[in-house]
Order: sequence, then structure tokens, then C-alpha cells
Amino acid sequence: MVIYGLRGITHGGAKVLTVMSPNGARQAQEWVDADSDLMVNAGEGRLTQYLEKRAGALDRLIQTNQIVVLDKPAWDAKKRTLGTRIWS
Repeated sequence: MVIYGLRGITHGGAKVLTVMSPNGARQAQEWVDADSDLMVNAGEGRLTQYLEKRAGALDRLIQTNQIVVLDKPAWDAKKRTLGTRIWS
């Protein structure tokens, strides 16, 4: 399964990675293996976000799960291409 990611920063300065998949949000969350150095924000009808609690945790998450990190324009284009199926 392909998982796409978008890096960001929260209002408090924490590093965050939002993920999406052509197979839907639920399957993306089940597929990604996150460790205790990350906080997971997920819910029905939203994309899962992983917040870094310890330095390097997002980089490990990306590498371990082979997440394809996109820049904002590529992320927006991919969301348009995948359509509503990313939310299920």
C-alpha cells in the first residue's frame, strides 16, 4: 500500500506528519506502525496525524513505513486525484 505524507508544524511548534492513502484513512492508520515516540491523532472522517514527541521519531516513521513525503503543491494535487476515497 502507498502512504503519502505531508510534514508540518503545530501551533505549539511540534513536528507533525499527516498521512493519506488511496485505500482510505482507516487502512492507512492500520498500515502505519507508530511507536511510543509519536502521538497519534485520528478519527472518523479525518486524516491521521503523527506528532513527534522525541526528535527523530517522524524520520523513523517515514523510513520504516516507506511513506512518500510530498511538498504542499504535490500533496494538494494528490488529494484532488485520489478524491473522496482518502476519507473512508
